[in-house]
Amino acid sequence: MKKFRCSVCGYVHEGDTAPDKCPLCKAPASKFTEIVESTGGSLSFADEHKIGVAKDTDEEMIKDLNNHFTGECTEVGMYLAMSRQADREGYPEVAEAFK
Repeated sequence: MKKFRCSVCGYVHEGDTAPDKCPLCKAPASKFTEIVESTGGSLSFADEHKIGVAKDTDEEMIKDLNNHFTGECTEVGMYLAMSRQADREGYPEVAEAFK
């Protein structure tokens, strides 16, 4: 029995032929590729992390991503501080909402 993977959503179908359409995302049969399982070979994933793939990224984008990360970290600290303060003032339900 063969296996076919939908290239849109990753659904795996087992059968002799690919289905007419994907039951999950409704993609046509042309979007299915046959999975060839090799013994002893490396695994193949739909998305793999590769170090250095974004080394030529625009400097402005890197700066914006760093600023966004810093803002999110600051926001988490602020919520924890507000949670502690609400707990001190006798509002445990409010404190739990900020945790």
